[in-house]
Amino acid sequence: MHGKEKAAREPFERELGAEVVAAVGLDTDQFGTFSRDIERTLTPRLAARAKARLSLKLSGEHFALASEGSYSSSFGPVVVHNELLLFVDDERGFELIESASAAAPLVGARRCDTVTAALEHATRIGLPEQWVMVHVQVGSELIVRKGLRSRDDLELVVASLLQASPDHTVTVEPDLRAHASPSRATAIAQLSERMALRLATPCPRCATPGFGIVDVQRGLPCRDCGEPTRGIIADIRGCALCDRVEIVNRPERTSSPEWCDACNP
Repeated sequence: MHGKEKAAREPFERELGAEVVAAVGLDTDQFGTFSRDIERTLTPRLAARAKARLSLKLSGEHFALASEGSYSSSFGPVVVHNELLLFVDDERGFELIESASAAAPLVGARRCDTVTAALEHATRIGLPEQWVMVHVQVGSELIVRKGLRSRDDLELVVASLLQASPDHTVTVEPDLRAHASPSRATAIAQLSERMALRLATPCPRCATPGFGIVDVQRGLPCRDCGEPTRGIIADIRGCALCDRVEIVNRPERTSSPEWCDACNP
């Protein structure tokens, strides 16, 4: 629905000879929107699964790929972008997950009381490359205008909504849909590369596609005191169907004391 197939197309073609297309009639907004006009009630994994299952139903195919993004501000002013990519093999009956988290290179929402202030904030957000959306609460109704990708479009929308707003302010923020956000499209493309490479890796025991990292082993010892930290010692690679597991040690042998609860509580 939001052009994510474009981000996945190249690595799936290169690594698997597979074509990635969007199912006809796909409406993933029903599972929630960033603009809050439809509440997001599912966890990222459940939302991605719901999207994948809808795609399977609409297309009649046996394989589906879906992503779900979320943004959190648990680290003060830093906004963290979490992206999850889910692959479903309905023939063999398994799912694969690839995910990543990183600081989002985006400015957040801001309330603006003039067209000039809205245009200035949209420029900080990254307009026109990064699209923006504007919303205002009028009584019980949330009025949202998405997909604004030019200063002229934004100016017209803000002028109109300022008149409708009870306190003559509007909220301007990034449009975080994949086709409207270059940083999000990049994150999906990177996960698609990882997923395609994983699907190109068969299980050494049963040859099921998708042998890869399923967990990690933590407890990397502190360089100063030797106590275990949450640092990763090894990656645990496994199969989506059988119980084959391999433990692959990481090259790091100790962790910096800045990550040690004993040295740096």
